[in-house]
Amino acid sequence: MKTNVLKKMLLMLLCVVAVSMTALGKETVSDVLPIADPYILFYNDTYYAYGTSRADGFEVYSSKDLKSWERSSRLALSKEDSYGDKWFWAPEVYYVEKDKKFYMFYSVEEHVCVATSDSPLGPFVQDEKKPIREEKGIDTSVFFDEDGKAYLYFVRFTNGNVIWCAELKDNLKEIKEETLTQC
Repeated sequence: MKTNVLKKMLLMLLCVVAVSMTALGKETVSDVLPIADPYILFYNDTYYAYGTSRADGFEVYSSKDLKSWERSSRLALSKEDSYGDKWFWAPEVYYVEKDKKFYMFYSVEEHVCVATSDSPLGPFVQDEKKPIREEKGIDTSVFFDEDGKAYLYFVRFTNGNVIWCAELKDNLKEIKEETLTQC
């Protein structure tokens, strides 16, 4: 009798542990996402939210309904995988079908960067840890034209905050300098 009770208690304990383990790696966040400069990607029936929130990289949140959000247990991009050590701001993530990759454009240490991943959750990694341009710039956004060309918009620190645009090369990691134009 005593052995049966102990077995049942042990079984219940194992069930609790198993259920707890499935929740590891995710944290449900309600009402307000703790990010600035938000960007939402919709991919495969799931929304992914990225934004400015940490000094050492970017978190990512996922949702099926834009109401209940879960924070990933790991950073989407960490400073170990990127140029720069601080001031990680304003990420935007795009899925590029022809490459079957996700591209994260962001600012770090007042420089414009891009990193890639096979998953919207990351990890996003820079192949070469360097900014797109040596000159300071922030707050990127990418426009993909119907003709297949991609254009990078960003603030370039020239006589104040001025928006500039340049066509991206096919690798989406470099700009065509000759196309750099003030908006």
